[in-house]
Amino acid sequence: MMHSVRWLSLAQASKVLGQLVSVVVLSRLLPPSAYGVMALAGVVLTFASLLRDMGTGAAIIQRKSLTPALANTVFWLNAGMGVSLGLVLAAAAYPISIFFREPQLFPVMLLMSLGFPLGAITAVHQAWMERHARFRELAILDVFTQVGGLCLSVACALAGWGVYSFVVPTLFTIGVNSTWLWFKSGFKPGRSWSREEFRSLWGFSGSLTAFNFINYFARNADSMIIGRLLGAGPLGQYGMAYKLMLFPVQHMSWVVGRALLPRLSGIQDDLGAVRDVYFKVLGGIALLSMPIMVGLWSLRVPFTEVVLGPTWAIVAPLLGWLAPVGIMQSLMSTIGSTLTSQGRTAALFYLGLFNTATVLLGFFLGAQHGVVGVAAGYFVANSVNFIVTLVCMGRWLQATPGPLWRQMKAPVLSSLAMGLALYAAGLALGHTELPLKLQLGMLIAVGAAVYLGVLGLFGLSPKTLLSTLKGKA
Repeated sequence: MMHSVRWLSLAQASKVLGQLVSVVVLSRLLPPSAYGVMALAGVVLTFASLLRDMGTGAAIIQRKSLTPALANTVFWLNAGMGVSLGLVLAAAAYPISIFFREPQLFPVMLLMSLGFPLGAITAVHQAWMERHARFRELAILDVFTQVGGLCLSVACALAGWGVYSFVVPTLFTIGVNSTWLWFKSGFKPGRSWSREEFRSLWGFSGSLTAFNFINYFARNADSMIIGRLLGAGPLGQYGMAYKLMLFPVQHMSWVVGRALLPRLSGIQDDLGAVRDVYFKVLGGIALLSMPIMVGLWSLRVPFTEVVLGPTWAIVAPLLGWLAPVGIMQSLMSTIGSTLTSQGRTAALFYLGLFNTATVLLGFFLGAQHGVVGVAAGYFVANSVNFIVTLVCMGRWLQATPGPLWRQMKAPVLSSLAMGLALYAAGLALGHTELPLKLQLGMLIAVGAAVYLGVLGLFGLSPKTLLSTLKGKA
């Protein structure tokens, strides 16, 4: 697993760097409304993506023995769904643009629908490579498409292409990925279709797909509400804050989560070993995500002014609510892989059902107070879900709080100390006339020094962080 994580870390590091450059550069070249239009398109495209895959990729990875009949059945199922969804999205593009009262959404949806057939026909190819732990090759592919997509995005923005600065790189990435996976994965689909294998998929993939659908509404209801009621501009500003919050969820925790499923599937019959790996993974995620989110929360005002500019001023109060959510979601992000490895997709479904109901309630109550209210409702709902999820996972894994706290103690206390130090240093620098950029740089240095210093009291060092990033801890 650790070898896999190292290569996945390389791929995700390129994505983190790319997104940071994208945030800094594109936020000054494109208006919030462009981000909003793409966020609205993302609401629809994410839903369609769930229909395209239906948990079949995870089934390929999780099976103890993979037969050619199963792989071929999954391939043709995905291919049929991909072509069908591409046609449905193209036909629905205009009505969807009318519903959200955003004319630009129509051509964007038409173009993005082209990616569904391409992505669908190589879904099994990617799962095949992940099953065989060929993460080195996947990492190289990810780095190449990330760098190429970023260059295209900046070039399109400089050329004045607006929202298409996001569309063109997306289609480029899908096209390159699909072509490479088709020829290099080693999987060659046959013409066979097995009804027996198709039926066997339903018990596993059915509950997993249901969970993914429920989780979809928890993740996207805010965009639907803001986009429909407030428009693309406020949605773009909210989306920027949400993107910053998702950094640890989509990157650091994603690296571990992607390698976690094949690892835990291999030891699924040893609950004690599964529990130990799960706790160590949570500790590693906390070691990285907690200081980033605590730092972002503490420095949200100067960060927004320096990095994003005055157009994005509302991002600061949004981050006040969303940064803590980033910590909670990064820690909860491995639940899907853990329960899936145990074949407990039904439990995953019911947990997702509760979490989604809580989040939707928070969104609807918060929407009465504008875009910041939506963020506040999201924070409250995630706090409830976080507690419930921890209790449920403890019961399912037959775990006690002690071993988990031993893994979490160092990052939790170190991050709290860093937050207090940043608050005190911010008050002191606020009485000076130093440029805001210099103040931000000094505060980042203070935060890093305090965090690493307190970690040292627990016997951890900067080398520990580097090892965690490489997947060795």
